[in-house]
This record gives sequence, structure tokens and C-alpha cells, in this order.
Amino acid sequence: MMRKRVPDSAKVKSLILASEAEMAYIDTLEPSQEAASTIIRGIYENFRRLGEALLLNKGLEGDHEESMKILTSLPVNTSRPIQVLDNLRRLRHDINYQGYLPSQADLNDVLSIKQACWNPILNEIRRQITLK
Repeated sequence: MMRKRVPDSAKVKSLILASEAEMAYIDTLEPSQEAASTIIRGIYENFRRLGEALLLNKGLEGDHEESMKILTSLPVNTSRPIQVLDNLRRLRHDINYQGYLPSQADLNDVLSIKQACWNPILNEIRRQITLK
């Protein structure tokens, strides 16, 4: 459910910068079976934060689903369909709430999603939102 909020440019900036920094850290982690849950949750959370920043910039606040949905509406060209972000949301939900242990194939897929979508989405958000 979407709620109206006063746009908060400081929080928008903080969400974007935190996502960039944390994604850079995630890139340093060895993509192993043991780290799969942590890497997948981290990648998801950084995409979600970007969605939250977009919503907040428009004076809106939503849940995780809304944060991801706004990302899938961005006019970006990616090598994978941008709708795969919803698969990432569901996978993270299963890890957190169903006790699902992701496989190496799950991790490889999420890393592929990140590779295909992160920079185009981040660049579009930076284009739409001027960080002061």
C-alpha cells in the first residue's frame, strides 16, 4: 500500500550512496555456497533501497513489493528482462522466511541479474535524481 510522504532529498541521497557502497562491498565477497544467502540478501536489499529512494523522491512510501515494482518501470536497457527483479524479491523472501538454502545455481542467477541490471538502473536513477 502506497502512502504519501514529504520528499526527503537527504534520505534519498543516503539510500543511493549506501546502496552503492554496500554493493561494492558485496562484489568483494567470494561467491560460494556458504555465502550465497548473504550475497543474495545483500544484492536484493541494495536494489530495494534504490526503489525506495525513487518512491521517496516522488513523495511516496511503499513496501518491498512497491520498491521493486518502481524499478521494473524504469526506461532502461538491460541484457536480461528487468522483471527478473521480482524473482530476486521472492527468492530473498524464501531465504528469510521459509528457511530456503539457495543453491549455487540460485547464486549464479542472482549474480547474473546484478551484472545485467545494477549499473543501468543505478545510472537511470542518478539521471532522474540529482544528488546535491
